[in-house]
Amino acid sequence: MRAFRRQKRKGTAVLLAALLFLLPAVCRVQAEENTQTETSNTSETAPNLKAGEPKKRLCVVSYDEYIPFSRQLYYILAGLEENGWIKEGSIPFTADEIEKKKIYIDEMYAILEKTDLGPYIEFSPGACYYLAYEDETEIAEDLRKRAGEGDIDLIITTGTSAGVFVKDLNLKVPMIDYSATDPVASGIIDSATEGSGNPYVWAQVEPSLPLRQLKYYHSIKPFNRLGVIIYGDETISGVPDIKQSAEEIGFSLIKYNIDEQPRETEEEKEAYYKLVEEKVQQMAGENIDAFFLTVDLINDMEYLMPLLSYFYEKNIPVYLMDDVSVVEAGALMLISANDMENVGRFVADVIAKTLNGTEAGSLPCVYTSAPSIYVNYDVAIEIQYPLSFEFLAVCDRIFTAGSEQS
Repeated sequence: MRAFRRQKRKGTAVLLAALLFLLPAVCRVQAEENTQTETSNTSETAPNLKAGEPKKRLCVVSYDEYIPFSRQLYYILAGLEENGWIKEGSIPFTADEIEKKKIYIDEMYAILEKTDLGPYIEFSPGACYYLAYEDETEIAEDLRKRAGEGDIDLIITTGTSAGVFVKDLNLKVPMIDYSATDPVASGIIDSATEGSGNPYVWAQVEPSLPLRQLKYYHSIKPFNRLGVIIYGDETISGVPDIKQSAEEIGFSLIKYNIDEQPRETEEEKEAYYKLVEEKVQQMAGENIDAFFLTVDLINDMEYLMPLLSYFYEKNIPVYLMDDVSVVEAGALMLISANDMENVGRFVADVIAKTLNGTEAGSLPCVYTSAPSIYVNYDVAIEIQYPLSFEFLAVCDRIFTAGSEQS
C-alpha cells in the first residue's frame, strides 16, 4: 500500500440530515451487537494456557508506515488486555500518543518486544517487517525459519499487500489480517461468510466500504461524474466496489491509473508527485463534479493542498476513502466506517480464540462498523459546498481554521 512516511429544498435537507443522524445510530447498534456476540463467551477468549506452557509469540508484517494501521493495532492490544491476554496497564503507549507522536508499527513493535505484557503473550524479538523497505525474499526466509523453529505462534498482518504476501507463504502458523480493502477480491480469503479456505488464515472483512461511502457522499450532494486516480493495485484502492457503486447509484466513473513508483528518496518523491500533478490537472479538466481520493495516491501531506487546489479552483469536492488526518490537512470530507475500538475488540477475540486452539479460518470474518463523519469546514466554505446546520450537528469532527470541533 503506502510507500512513504485516500441547494436542496429545506424539507429535503432536513430529511437528509435526519437520515444521516439515524444511520450512524443504527450502525452503532449493529457494531455493539457484533461486539457483544463475539465477546459473549469469555471462556473462548480468556487465556487457557497450561501451567508451565511458554508465552505465545506474535510477530507483525506490514507494508510501510501508516498511522491508521498503528491506531488499529493499539485497539487490538486493548482488546487483548480486556480478554486477559495482556496484563492490565502494561500497554506502553496510548491511542492519543500514537496519533500525536506519529508512532508507526515498527516503533510500536520495538517497544512491545521489550515490554513485560504478562504471562501469556510476547512479541518475538526482531520479527516486525515492512514489505516496502525490506527484501521480500529475506522476509519470507526469516518467517519460514521462525515458523519452522516454533519462534512465532501467530502472525498479525496489516492491510492487503501484507495479507497476500504472508498467505502465499503457506506457513503452518495462524495469520490474522486487519484493514485490507477487500480480502476476498485480493485472494487473502475465499469467502467472507463461508470459511476462509485455509485453516491458518483469517482476515477482517468490512462489507463493501467504498460502496457504502459513495452512497453517503452521493446522498449529501449528488454527482454525475466521479473522478478517481488509482495508484498501483486496483483492488487495494477498492476499484471493484467503486465500479459497482457507479452502476448502482448511477454516475459515470472517470478513472486514471498510475503504476507503482519508487518514493523513498526525495528525488523519487519529487518525480512521483510531478506525475501525480499532471494526472490531477488532467482530471480537473474532465468536467467531473466530484473526486474520490483513494489510498496511496497522496501520502505526504506537504503535497496535498497544492494538488487538491486544482479541484478546489473549480469547486469540485474531494471525498476521502481513508484516514481522518487527510481531512484535517485539506480533503473535504470522510465518512468512515472504521470503528477502530470495536473492530479492535473483534480482531482481539479472533486472536484469543486462535491462540486457544481454534482454527483461524473457521472464525467469522465480517464486522460492520458504525460510520463516523468528518468534514473540513474551511474547504467547504471555499468551494461553496452546501452544509446544513442539521448535517453539521451529526458530524463527529469538524476541522476549521487550525482548530477542531467535536
